[in-house]
Amino acid sequence: MYLEFFDLQQTPFSITPDPEFVYLSQKHEESLAHLIYGVTRGGGAGFVQLTGEVGTGKTTISRLFLQKLPADTQAALILNPNVTPIELLENIFKEFKLSTRGIKGKLNAMVEKLNEHLLQWWSEGKNTLVIIDEAQNIPRDTLEQLRLLTNLETDQQKLLQIILIGQPELKELMQRKDLRQLAQRITSRFHLQPLSKAETEQYIQHRIAVSGGAIDLIGMDSINQIFQQTEGVPRLINVLCDRALLVAFAAESKSVKQKHVKQAILEIYPDQKKKQQLNFGILSLIPLLLILLWWFWPIKNEVKTPVKQTQLKPETITVEKETNHIKPLNLPNAAISWQQYLTLWGESSSVIWNKSQCPDISLIGMACLRKQGNINQIKKQNVPVLLLLDNDQLVLVKKLTEETLILATTDGDLSFPIESINQRWFGHYFILWPMAVELIDDTIGKNVKSWALNMAQVIDNDPNIQLTDLSDWITAFQKANGLLADGIVGKETQMALSLNAYHGPKLID
Repeated sequence: MYLEFFDLQQTPFSITPDPEFVYLSQKHEESLAHLIYGVTRGGGAGFVQLTGEVGTGKTTISRLFLQKLPADTQAALILNPNVTPIELLENIFKEFKLSTRGIKGKLNAMVEKLNEHLLQWWSEGKNTLVIIDEAQNIPRDTLEQLRLLTNLETDQQKLLQIILIGQPELKELMQRKDLRQLAQRITSRFHLQPLSKAETEQYIQHRIAVSGGAIDLIGMDSINQIFQQTEGVPRLINVLCDRALLVAFAAESKSVKQKHVKQAILEIYPDQKKKQQLNFGILSLIPLLLILLWWFWPIKNEVKTPVKQTQLKPETITVEKETNHIKPLNLPNAAISWQQYLTLWGESSSVIWNKSQCPDISLIGMACLRKQGNINQIKKQNVPVLLLLDNDQLVLVKKLTEETLILATTDGDLSFPIESINQRWFGHYFILWPMAVELIDDTIGKNVKSWALNMAQVIDNDPNIQLTDLSDWITAFQKANGLLADGIVGKETQMALSLNAYHGPKLID
């Protein structure tokens, strides 16, 4: 969404593990070394345990570890360990591509079959490894079955090595008395710590650099604020940086400033806003308490002399009010705002929808999308939108000029400066467009192509455009409208095609 605005080649702060973005701090390198050491000791390590808080990079480390395994090592990755012993074995068989025909559901038979294959692989010079993610969720009886699997061995070494990766609760689990036999077999343990302040800076700048962004896209003051909020947890850093970029994009700022990070924090952690308000309320009472304390505090040997009070005339009293030249926003409730929006499109105003999310197409007969952008983006789309303000209020933008917005308020359609609205709006808005009947139940089938071809002919006023020309035409249309030029008629492209082809309400006449 904001890639072109910030001159980025790809999204820098996705939370999905991507080897291209991997940043290995000293802690990550140490944990990776522990894993590699644990499986390259000729199988003698038994269990290897890696723990860390949520979002510290355990999954990233496990993916890197799989990439660095020697060629003679085969691994099974178990992502959901909350299973019975039989289900665990079935998952291991599936990962190793072993057949369970005739033995499925028979625990002893499956163990014997696995032992036969392990012996065969050992004779071929192969090591066999099972990696279990989220291992803190393993049931007690399944853990016992894992322990028994490590009994499969030759005179020289164990045939199966097991790596347990989990949250800190895994460490607590292994301290249970009834699991001491298993805990004694864990010969290598490592706990992954969050990033330090310096590592957080390097992590953020590394991901921006990989994405092709400017080194000063997120300044040091903003990075410090991000570190204080996330405490160096990589996943939280990604989420907060991504939202801060969106806030800066909505504000049309070429760099992320502290105010953008602050707003991103309030959007991601709404409870923090309430906490700040509570703290502010408490702090605001302190001056009043001090005044009351001073007023009623007994002062020895003080002789009070009556002072004649003179009543000031009302016209001599001056009260300084903060003026920011912003008109008060008297807004209707969400249901009325949605009705006003549908009425603009000529749809039934009897629909009742009072939520800050898109209504279902079956309810309103139109397609809807929640987007994040800025005023310039809305200008390009040139259709009315519903702005989502900071207190979850919705307001309909009916018209737009260079400096003002015409909003539908309870006092009628009123003009407000764009600058004043930006103080309460952080880029979220809803947009409606006509939904073609053929797209309702078939959004990726052949009907989409025939519909898109019809839209292309209408937009260009050229009935000679053929289906063979459609892919190139769509790509060019996407480029012209600031969309991802992939030639795919997805939801955003469908929206742009509909808004260009249909004669609906416009922001700018």
